[in-house]
Amino acid sequence: MEDYSGYFRQGDLIAKYLKGELSSQEQDELTDWIAQSDHNRALFGKLTQEETLNRELDQFAPSRKAEAWERIATETGFTKPTFVTYIVNRWTRYGVAALLLLVSGLAAYELIYKPEPAPQVTVQPTDFAPGSNKAILTLADASQINLDDATNGKIAQQADMIITKTADGQLVYDLSQSAAGSSEDQEVSPIYNTITTPRGGKFRVALPDGSKVWLNAASSLRYPTKFRGRERAVELKGEAYFEVAHAKNKANERVPFRVLSAGQIVEVLGTHFNINSYSDENSTKTTLLEGKVKVIKTRAYALANSAKTEAASALVLKPGEQAQLALGTQPKLNLVAQVDLEEAVAWKNGQFQFKDTDLPTIMRQIARWYDVEIAFQGRVSDAKFRGKISRDVPLSQFFQILQLSGVNFKIEGRKITVKS
Repeated sequence: MEDYSGYFRQGDLIAKYLKGELSSQEQDELTDWIAQSDHNRALFGKLTQEETLNRELDQFAPSRKAEAWERIATETGFTKPTFVTYIVNRWTRYGVAALLLLVSGLAAYELIYKPEPAPQVTVQPTDFAPGSNKAILTLADASQINLDDATNGKIAQQADMIITKTADGQLVYDLSQSAAGSSEDQEVSPIYNTITTPRGGKFRVALPDGSKVWLNAASSLRYPTKFRGRERAVELKGEAYFEVAHAKNKANERVPFRVLSAGQIVEVLGTHFNINSYSDENSTKTTLLEGKVKVIKTRAYALANSAKTEAASALVLKPGEQAQLALGTQPKLNLVAQVDLEEAVAWKNGQFQFKDTDLPTIMRQIARWYDVEIAFQGRVSDAKFRGKISRDVPLSQFFQILQLSGVNFKIEGRKITVKS
């Protein structure tokens, strides 16, 4: 016979949530379960709605608790008296009326007999859709192309470089056939393009050297349409994940790739790494997943020749390490020896993931991805949050999880006030 005990466990956790008696470990367990699927989030919403509970409570009066559990036991295949006794005794320990007993039974019944996805439950009268592929491409002549409106295929040409938008939401740079057949690499002034994602947007770029870049919301990347000389340099604002291709010049020398962001340069030869360089964060974080990079704290830089940048200090990262450049009047470059790599690049893989993350940090991510304005009312909670949820869900489903920890929200237009 199938073991149904896990289903009743989730009901117990929801019942204890309603009582306000979840331990820290139980709250993490319930949060993880809610985040696992839309079905779980919808069921949690249903079982914590006053209207649902009032309706069901009429059928499960306290005086009939034993009969109610006998019916549930029969329906789920548990016909032994020991099961009913166990459940009733557990309910007695809770010391609350049939409401809590009811929640546990309803949760088990729903999970056992209605495993198909349930209708989405909106906990706020106003909801916000998640972000999507959106970006603006600014060409060298300052003209702009809205990439989410542009049709797939060739969208522009800069000198000998053809710019294409692919069906999977990616910008690709390829040499024209005439340029590809030429062995000349004339020394001309570089032509720069800039791709910018708005709040609520993301996009991917395949650079002229074959390197791949994933841009997070509210970010921009400036780069030449063709890399020349002894380096490949790009400029980042916001957050991006890089997979850098190896490249050699005519002398068969490796050409370094450099990413310039506020106060630092990241220098690589070929590697995978993430840079979070938002202006509203407390620090710029460079996380290495594969290969080797040097993070250079700078006093000044020039995109056209970052190799001559004046360096103040530097760190060399190994996979699994993170450099943190604290922002402010006296920036300091620090090394974090071990970081959660999955958390660092969760956004690129379509997830929000938090590990002992404070509420203001979470709300900044929400603001950028859902394109909303965030304000705090009263004292800001110093609680730390853990958990994972898809970036494809409406904002209301995200709020369901935060509300488990006593965080509440007031929505006025696109302004969200956080009350904790």
